[in-house]
Amino acid sequence: MSYYFYIYFYVEKKIFVKNNEINLRLDFFLKKKFSSYKRNFFQNLIKNKNVFVNKIYKKKNYLLKNNDVIEIFFKKKKFHYQKMKLHLLYEDEYILIINKKSGLVVHPGNGNKSMTLSNGLHFYFKNKKIMNDNYPFLVHRIDKGTSGLILVSKYENILNKISKQFWFNKIKRKYITLVWGIFFKKEGTIICNIGRCLKNKTHMNVFPNGCLGKQAITHYKVLETFKYFSLLKCSLETGRTHQIRVHLKYIGHPIFNDKNYGEDKKYKNFLSFKERIFLEKCLKTFKYQALHAYYLEFKHPIYLKNKYLISPIPEKFKFLLKKIKNFCL
Repeated sequence: MSYYFYIYFYVEKKIFVKNNEINLRLDFFLKKKFSSYKRNFFQNLIKNKNVFVNKIYKKKNYLLKNNDVIEIFFKKKKFHYQKMKLHLLYEDEYILIINKKSGLVVHPGNGNKSMTLSNGLHFYFKNKKIMNDNYPFLVHRIDKGTSGLILVSKYENILNKISKQFWFNKIKRKYITLVWGIFFKKEGTIICNIGRCLKNKTHMNVFPNGCLGKQAITHYKVLETFKYFSLLKCSLETGRTHQIRVHLKYIGHPIFNDKNYGEDKKYKNFLSFKERIFLEKCLKTFKYQALHAYYLEFKHPIYLKNKYLISPIPEKFKFLLKKIKNFCL
């Protein structure tokens, strides 16, 4: 069942500058107020004259004064929402936690205007009579091919509370992944800046000298090894786009069947003919990167109690591990 809306509309937000907020740059102030958005989002809003200070257009580097009144016009787009089966692991009146399957896109975009998690959540919210003028508030996101836990806020004020935990690295996220190669050390930490690839803007890249990108920290621990492969547990200290995938490729251990950052073809050269045939079967059976977000821990924004959830490894991932383990014996 689908309902179609492609109407653009504007939502006005009005903010009053307080004493302790004077002398902040306009773009930085807005990013601080709406932490779920990136700073360049507000820079573009300002550039397109959708932000006014005291009814007057100001540039992004304008320094705020006491009692300034800021008006922001957010351009929104309602999209069609669709009924779909959502695997809910937890829900209360403020938040819900979903176990996303691999292959499901989180947000609508080019080539994915329907059947995304956001479409399904919008339908779910409508049936629950949780209505607001925005998309469902996904606190964070994971890639299309990655399975696992996603935290969703039902209201914008709750989103802002949880986003602060992300900002101060208070939310713990752990992943299970199968990668190429054997590790000499059983655990370690990767600290390297990550930013948009200069040649391909859809990909991320490591900038080891720190001149570009933003700092990213990934901790890993080897759980098991299978001749050519290692099963890892990864913990995020930061949340950059494609962080685990990019970091693991950088240290020479790309994730199995990662279409963008994997190097499955390169590793085929080290395999026997029999092993190559087996690998081809695995790649056809397991369509996406072998990465699963299995652990999420945070402080509830209202009840203020630590909450954690664990999502078991999906059956397809388990089957892949079993096949590789038996083959590598």
